[in-house]
Amino acid sequence: MFGTFAGITTLGDFQMTHADPARCDIRLRVLLCGAATAALMSTAALAQTAPAAPAPGAGGAQTAEQGAEVVVTAQKRSEHLLKVAAPVTALAAGQIARTEAVDLNDFSAQVPGLNLISDRAGETQIVLRGITTGSPVSSTVATYVDDTPYGSSTSAALGGELTPDLDPSDLQRVEVLRGPQGTLYGASSLGGLVKYVTTPPNTAGYAGRIEGDGSLVDHGQDGYAVRGMLNVPLGDTLAIRVSAYDRRDPGYIDDPQRGLKDVNSTLLDGGRAALLWRPTQALSISLTALVQNLSSNGTSDEDVNVTGQSITPIGGGLQQIRFAGEPLHIRYRLYSGTINYDLGWANLTSITSYTTMNETAEVDETTTFGAIGTTLTGLPNFGTTTGSLLAQNKWTEEVRLASPSGSRLEWQGGFFYTQEHSARDEPTASFDTLTGVTNLPANTLFFARLLSEYTEYAGFGDVTYHFTPQFDLQAGLRYSTNNQTFSLAENGIFAGGPSSQAGVSSDHSVTYLVTPRYKFDENKMVYARIASGYRPGGPNAPTPGDIAAGVPLAYRPDTLTDYEVGYKAALLNHRLTLDLSAFYIDWQNIQIETDFGGITSNGNGGTARSDGFEGNAVLTPLDGLTLSANLAYTDAQLTENAPGVNGKNGDELPNVPKWAAGFNADYDFPLPGTTTGFVGGGVHYVSNRESGFITGSPANFVRPVLPAYATVDLRAGVNFQRITFEVYAKNVGDSRGLNNITSLNLSGYTNPWTASVIQPRTVGMSVTASF
Repeated sequence: MFGTFAGITTLGDFQMTHADPARCDIRLRVLLCGAATAALMSTAALAQTAPAAPAPGAGGAQTAEQGAEVVVTAQKRSEHLLKVAAPVTALAAGQIARTEAVDLNDFSAQVPGLNLISDRAGETQIVLRGITTGSPVSSTVATYVDDTPYGSSTSAALGGELTPDLDPSDLQRVEVLRGPQGTLYGASSLGGLVKYVTTPPNTAGYAGRIEGDGSLVDHGQDGYAVRGMLNVPLGDTLAIRVSAYDRRDPGYIDDPQRGLKDVNSTLLDGGRAALLWRPTQALSISLTALVQNLSSNGTSDEDVNVTGQSITPIGGGLQQIRFAGEPLHIRYRLYSGTINYDLGWANLTSITSYTTMNETAEVDETTTFGAIGTTLTGLPNFGTTTGSLLAQNKWTEEVRLASPSGSRLEWQGGFFYTQEHSARDEPTASFDTLTGVTNLPANTLFFARLLSEYTEYAGFGDVTYHFTPQFDLQAGLRYSTNNQTFSLAENGIFAGGPSSQAGVSSDHSVTYLVTPRYKFDENKMVYARIASGYRPGGPNAPTPGDIAAGVPLAYRPDTLTDYEVGYKAALLNHRLTLDLSAFYIDWQNIQIETDFGGITSNGNGGTARSDGFEGNAVLTPLDGLTLSANLAYTDAQLTENAPGVNGKNGDELPNVPKWAAGFNADYDFPLPGTTTGFVGGGVHYVSNRESGFITGSPANFVRPVLPAYATVDLRAGVNFQRITFEVYAKNVGDSRGLNNITSLNLSGYTNPWTASVIQPRTVGMSVTASF
């Protein structure tokens, strides 16, 4: 089965072989036909002896009763979702599969308070509860794969921009924790946490799944996905689970300058291997290797003009003018080992991980720097590109001890350590825009090498005391300290000649959590929550001239405190579940890319606040029919002037919609024999948003406004015992939604601009078979 995945040599090495679009089109047809045929043949044989069962990952929509029983690990112990005294959204595998959700853009439609600032997959800022300044100093939302933090903690390694966007090939669920999670999850969880929870191996029996998907986007090309999974028990105490996938997200942006269509097509492949050994009931050891390769040749941006706050596409829309390609290649690797040992009086857990991320990217900056390049060099038709070559690796170790659940006093405590290294080159090349021929030796214009090291130690713990069966109080504390080194070497015409400088920084942070909870009964509770979070500071390595201009040697950590109340309930005999919360967030020492006397560098601004409310509801009014809705209101704004980015007290934080909402309806119904059918659909609405702050913009500059948009999705399918066929349509009305905008002009705030466009209307079909 896995031999059909082109380019795979071993489970640990997935080669990036997606260069020929014609080959991809042929592979699409072959793989989809092969997947469907293999699924039909294997399932037809099994159907003679095996009882009917829903296909894993292809199950129905989550009902209210199922939602009440979903188990999450948001607080690092297993709890039912509606028992967690914190705002958590869990997207189960069946829900992800039914809605054909494949990436963060799809997940955001189902999570209140989650929005994205993104130009393409792999280059995304996740925003929760409005905690963002738009500029990617470092991430304000932490990303975890199971118990392993993934991504960089520093701006030197593009930690705020290169957010992992993993294929849901073998996910058990996606958990999104809203609000700061600094006590349990530490650095860079100011706004919250996105946690990918993978499916563990199972010693109970053999299982497998194969899936094929084909799609076609309006104004663009076709897409495909092929996924496979196999679980094999190796006796009563040992099991292995392997999965693999190959996917193309269709492109829809054209570049008439170079005569190219669909330049933003994205190709992903990868897989996972997991081994579970349970020699005794008290001890389990698991080893995991996860890999993903992502490749695209262009962004999802169209060129636009801005007049006042209105945005108008250039050239009819879905077009960009570039003089060189803008490829992006990212290789994700994660290796982890987890030991769980039940001591009786407590459970001991150790998680060791090693992760790497390698990025190769290039940006065409001819429109931005072409004129000044001609002035400096005297060369006509001056084109230029800037590259990024990043290699980042990270070790982590966490050891924690937790009391059994259910006792009057529950506690857990632990130690966390991480060390991260990164090296990033930024070469700038020049070429003739008419011929494409290189006109200056490599790196003559500019070259930079950035080296960084980040080391962190932290100790954390929390206790929950149950005063009565109805009332309990949780309190937690974390102390973190980090040390960082950073060096920068530059050369070239734009740099004014060779230079090098280095910097160091160290800081510490204390975060806390206090959560009283009152349970009216087993199905209804209210809670209050005071929680804090932090983001590490870092060195700047300024030159003497930079220091004279006011650039600090280091920027400080920023911190925030969240005050909220929440209500969770399962009502109407578990046919209705509610998860409601209201919050107020106070943000201090905001990290931001700011202007210091004409020099842009990382610094600290003033203060901001974000307040609002969020809600999730799932209703099953009759058997088979599930209605779900989410709603978020977020008012996020500066509470002090930020002159370095022309920010004023009361200005809205960038790219944060005041209103966002989603609604889904799914109906499952019987058909003759053992066959069942389903139909469903969803609506997602995002209100307008002010664009980002711009360093060095004039005092009277008015930021463009990204307009509101709404999308409608439809789906229908049939379950033939172990086979599921589904047809779907996303963005049925072909809405033109924008989620980012940036000026291409050297000034940074005049025409032309480029804006990221959501995927147009897409229709597709999938087939899934399990055994």
